[in-house]
Amino acid sequence: MNDTRVIDLRPTGASIGRGGTIEAPTRTISDLVDDSGLLRSRTMILVDDTRHLHRLVDEHHSDTLDAELRIMASDKAKRPLGTLLAELSDLGFSWRDIARVVGISIPALRKWRLGGAATGENRHRVALVVSLCEIARSRYHIPDAAGWLETPLHPNAPVAGLDIMAEGRFDLVLRLARDQGSDPETVLDEFEPDWRRRYASAVEVFTAPDGIPGLRLADLPT
Repeated sequence: MNDTRVIDLRPTGASIGRGGTIEAPTRTISDLVDDSGLLRSRTMILVDDTRHLHRLVDEHHSDTLDAELRIMASDKAKRPLGTLLAELSDLGFSWRDIARVVGISIPALRKWRLGGAATGENRHRVALVVSLCEIARSRYHIPDAAGWLETPLHPNAPVAGLDIMAEGRFDLVLRLARDQGSDPETVLDEFEPDWRRRYASAVEVFTAPDGIPGLRLADLPT
């Protein structure tokens, strides 16, 4: 005699409905909560992965720009120093600003203009300024590089691109040129983390109940 066995192929918790159709098990609130938690976890992982990828791309782009600036400056440093200084002057830079960014005195800069010798480090720094302006104009369509570098990054902080270059952070200025339209506070946060407290005003303007503007002590950021 054949031993015939009936195998139940229905999903666990399923039942046979009318017409012999298999009805799916009823989902409980607990099941839905578990599924929702799983989806949230997967979403958070995807968000973290996306942010990590964005950081890697941004770092790679920044490294590429830094390398391009160094190569261009190394090439321009071969030119006569007087030619580089004249190019910066033609761009609209004052001699005072050039001296400050390069890190020398105005009398020393005057000697350079008259044919005096400069150290290799100083020559390279002048070439860096010329190269950065060229990248800003040609790649990021900033025609008035000197005016752009003299403009404060934030209305509450008297910090401009020239100030950042004077501290040797050409990489941050390149980022400003590249990320036009983005919030410059991120660059300020990296360049001068306590800038909000340092440049905060001790007073603020307010409108009194009678509609007349007045001054009062401001709550300074901690």
